[in-house]
Amino acid sequence: MTYFRWLRQRFIYLRRQLISLYDMAIYQPQSQFILHRTNAHRCPYRVILFYNGLGRILFGAKEFIALLSHNKIFKKSITIDGFDDSIDYKKLYSSGSHELLYPKSPMVNSQEVIIEDSYFDKISHSFTLAYIHESEGKDLSTEWDRISTEFRDIFFDKENQLIRKNLENFRGDPDIYSKIFNNQYLYISNENGYTHSYLEAIDLVLEYHRFAQKIDKEVLASVSESQAGGYRAINYQGKKLSEQLLQNLVVANDIIKNVPFSREEHNVVLDIGVGFGGSSRILSYYTPLNTTQILLDLPETLFLTAYYLKYNFPNKKIALLEDIYPYLDRLDDIIHEYDFIIIPPFILDYLKADSIDLVINASSLAFMSEEYLVHYMKETKRLLKRGGYFYSLNTTEDSEWGIGSYHWDYEVEYLTVMYDFDNRFSYPQWLGKRL
Repeated sequence: MTYFRWLRQRFIYLRRQLISLYDMAIYQPQSQFILHRTNAHRCPYRVILFYNGLGRILFGAKEFIALLSHNKIFKKSITIDGFDDSIDYKKLYSSGSHELLYPKSPMVNSQEVIIEDSYFDKISHSFTLAYIHESEGKDLSTEWDRISTEFRDIFFDKENQLIRKNLENFRGDPDIYSKIFNNQYLYISNENGYTHSYLEAIDLVLEYHRFAQKIDKEVLASVSESQAGGYRAINYQGKKLSEQLLQNLVVANDIIKNVPFSREEHNVVLDIGVGFGGSSRILSYYTPLNTTQILLDLPETLFLTAYYLKYNFPNKKIALLEDIYPYLDRLDDIIHEYDFIIIPPFILDYLKADSIDLVINASSLAFMSEEYLVHYMKETKRLLKRGGYFYSLNTTEDSEWGIGSYHWDYEVEYLTVMYDFDNRFSYPQWLGKRL
C-alpha cells in the first residue's frame, strides 16, 4: 500500500512538472509561479500572465482564427472602440474576475468626467496670456513652427477664442489627431475597416505582452489608456490599450525604477516638451504625494495638457498660467501648493536656481532650433539640483528638424545611471545624475 501511494504521488508530481514545462514554454519568467505541491494548480489570473515569444505566436494565431471564423472556432479576446459594443467599465468592475485586475486600477476610467465652463475659460485666458509673451520669443524649428500653426488653426478661431468641441475631441477626430501627432501612432478609424483594425489590435496586444520583459507585471496590469479627448482604444483584459500608452509607459517606467523620490522632502519635476501629458499622468500614480510636476511646452500645446490632466485628475490641484501669473515674483513659494503647474517657456526665468529634482525630455529637445536647445540646456544646468536627475529620450543624430543629442553641450557632468533602448523610435533612453 505504501508503494502504491508513493507511485501515485509520483504521477501527481509528474503532472505538476508537465504543467510547469508548458508554462515555461509560453509565458515570460515573471508569469511563471510555484505550483502547489500536490494539486498542481495553474495560475488562473489572466491579467498577470504575459506571453513569451512562443506564447505570442500562439495567441496571435488564435486571435487570427477567431477573426476568420467569426468566433466559431475560438472566441476573440479583444474589442475595438467604434466597432464593437462599448464596454460599461463601471459594471465590468462591479465584482472581481480572473480576467481583470481587481480592485480596479485608478487608471481605468469608469465614468464620464464633466469639466466646468470656468476651467475652459481659464485655458483660453492662459493661452492668450502666454501667446503675448511667447509670440516674439526664440526661433522655432521648422517642424515646431508647423505644429504651432496647426494647433492654432484647429483649436482657436480668428478671434483667438477656444473651439471647445475640438479640444474635447482632440484624440477622437482622425483629422485632428493625424495633423497634430503627424500619424506617429496607430489610430483607430472606421475608414480602415474592422478587419484591418482588428489585425492591428492583435499586434498591439502582442506588443503589450512583449513589454513584460522590461515592465513589472503589476504595472502592466494597471495601466490603461485615458478616454480624455474622445480617444478610441483597444479593450483587452479590462483595460484600454494604445500604442502611445506603451510609449508613455517606457518613459514613466524608466523614471519610477531609477529615480529615488523623497518621501520627506518635496519633489519638483520639470518636463520640457510635455505634449498633452501622457507620461505625466502615469508618473503621477507612482510618485509620492509630495511631488509637483511642472509641465512646459509651447502655448498651443498647453491647452491640451490642461484639458487632459483635468479630465484624468479632476480633484488634483492644477495651476495654469492665469493662476500663477500674479505671483511670478515669488513663484517658488507657491509651487508646493500644486500637483501640476502648466507653464509656457518664459516662466522658466522665474524659477529659482537649484530647485528642480528631475528634468525630463522625451522626443522634443532634438527637434528644436539650436536657439531653443541651447536655452533649455543652460536652464537645465541652472535649475537642476546637484544630485538631481536628467532624463532624455531623443535621437542622437542631427536631422532637418533639429540637433541630435550627440551634439548637445550638457555643460555639467552627469553620471549615467540608466541607459536603455526599448522604444519605438530607436532612441536611447538615458538617465544621468548631476555631479
